[in-house]
Amino acid sequence: MTDKANYLGAYFSWVMDSYDLGAVVITASVLEKLFYPALGLLGAVLPIVFTVISRPLGGFLFGLFSDLRGRKIMLIFTVLGYSATIGITGILPTYYQIGILAPVILSLLRIFQGIFIGGDVSSSFTLAMESVSTRRGLFSGIMQSGTLVGFVLVDLLFTLLAPKPFFTSYGWRIIFLTGMIPAALAVIIRFKMSESRIYMKVEKPKTRDVIYGLKPLIQTIFVMIGFWIMIYAGPQFVPVLLGTIMKLPPSVYGPLTLYMNLIGIPSMIISGFIADKIGRKFMGILGVIVSLVTASILYLGVIQGFPLLYAILLFGFGVNLPSGITPAYLSERFRTISRATGVGFSYNGAFIVAGFSSIYISLLSKTLSPYISALIVFSIGSVISIIALLMGPETLRQSELTAE
Repeated sequence: MTDKANYLGAYFSWVMDSYDLGAVVITASVLEKLFYPALGLLGAVLPIVFTVISRPLGGFLFGLFSDLRGRKIMLIFTVLGYSATIGITGILPTYYQIGILAPVILSLLRIFQGIFIGGDVSSSFTLAMESVSTRRGLFSGIMQSGTLVGFVLVDLLFTLLAPKPFFTSYGWRIIFLTGMIPAALAVIIRFKMSESRIYMKVEKPKTRDVIYGLKPLIQTIFVMIGFWIMIYAGPQFVPVLLGTIMKLPPSVYGPLTLYMNLIGIPSMIISGFIADKIGRKFMGILGVIVSLVTASILYLGVIQGFPLLYAILLFGFGVNLPSGITPAYLSERFRTISRATGVGFSYNGAFIVAGFSSIYISLLSKTLSPYISALIVFSIGSVISIIALLMGPETLRQSELTAE
């Protein structure tokens, strides 16, 4: 029962964490007009960039504290942190109300938000994977799909509110204020969860022990750099593509984004299930190849008249296949005494490079079409992730975690 509560608590935390990031992505075109009105496409991607580039710091610091002091307390702290910052975003005056102070404050909020989200990965992924002993690949896919569950929740709310005449004035604020719900539920999570039994069995490490256990870090970071470049040149860029570049109204691109994220949920779960049969490494490489094919259909096919809805659905399924292995693969690459730090910094440290993917696309778009620019950046991420996966071992049944 304890393991089940731990997994569900970690999963719920990750869902609401992803809700916040989804709120920034889906409202990117609106935030650009209200907070960065003179920057165009760059203004649409800046809130996303500020969120993701600060995640490595949160992943390392909260991961280290999780390894030294325990997963549970760090999870509660990060939940409260990101709940507070998203709530403040919902009441923040716009550029037209307080001038340059508005984008400055929004940028700072996104930086703090990124730190808390980065920290949440360290504790939630680690606690979840340490709490399952069988079919870890499947539960990894379910855990990672929590990202898209959070996105779907925010997409549904966006789709409901976007057609309303009050949306650009205050309707968008409802999306962010709703994200404060985790703060009210954090207390319940805290009482239901406990430290994982795997963590409780090991002697509590010192800082030097944690650092020494991070030997696989370079390889795992490169895997995640590739994965995250694909995500940020793909599904995270699609709302900007639809709203800012294709000039589709929110009432149109909101449902399309919803469908893309919705179909990605079974994709991640299927990926995790297959990874229990053929291994994490092979499933990751296979998923990357499929995602590159579907990205080509989206970015090149739409230019040639391929139906946008079909392209979005194919892409939503294909692009999420590699990510399903992530929680299990990263957790199995590190020893227990360093697992939270390794998982957190691998997952978030990749943003040091991948977090600027939207800006890479923006810069390339000065000489190439944004469709081609996005596909080029996406393809670079695909190559990086395949090479990095080939450099690492297969982790199925080969880690300190309990046998599969």
